[in-house]
Amino acid sequence: MTDRNFKKELCYSNYIDMENGNDTETIDYDSLIGIITELCDRIEQLEKVNKEKLSLLNLVEKNND
Repeated sequence: MTDRNFKKELCYSNYIDMENGNDTETIDYDSLIGIITELCDRIEQLEKVNKEKLSLLNLVEKNND
């Protein structure tokens, strides 16, 4: 679990309209795109590491045969 405050990073705000009941929630989409980009970069990095580990495992298995 992360300690990051995504509501703060996304500049999340909630406006409660007491008069008309038209409550609105907003976020900063540039921040959302930044978080998604960071997530994709991390996934790609993990896939690369996983592929390298799998290659090493295959190499070790071939040497053990």
